[in-house]
Amino acid sequence: MPEMKENFSENINQLRQELEEYLQARFDLTRLHIAGELARFISGFLTRTMSLYLLFFALMFFSIAGALLLGQWINSYVIGFASIGLIFLLATFIFRLLRKRLIERPIVRNFIELMFPKFDHDEETEEK
Repeated sequence: MPEMKENFSENINQLRQELEEYLQARFDLTRLHIAGELARFISGFLTRTMSLYLLFFALMFFSIAGALLLGQWINSYVIGFASIGLIFLLATFIFRLLRKRLIERPIVRNFIELMFPKFDHDEETEEK
């Protein structure tokens, strides 16, 4: 009987140790998963931010070049720059009218896909 108690005690200790190891492994796996998702999110965010900055500068320089060219054609740089400014004002007005369809919804959808890629993948596999 005492031998059975020792075996039982040893089994309980071994079970407890294996459970602790398992929980530690799950915790480490969760930390690695979170770190990977966070790194993917930050890299995507930085890539998109840099792309927008570069696009902004390209648009700015093309606008200046277009204003100078237009001003040279009509012999008035003031009218050339004013025309380009008017084009941007019109584009801003149109952009403002269509902001939900063109900006808000795609950004929300892309953010959700970035943060929760498995949900997007699961939906694709369910549709097939």
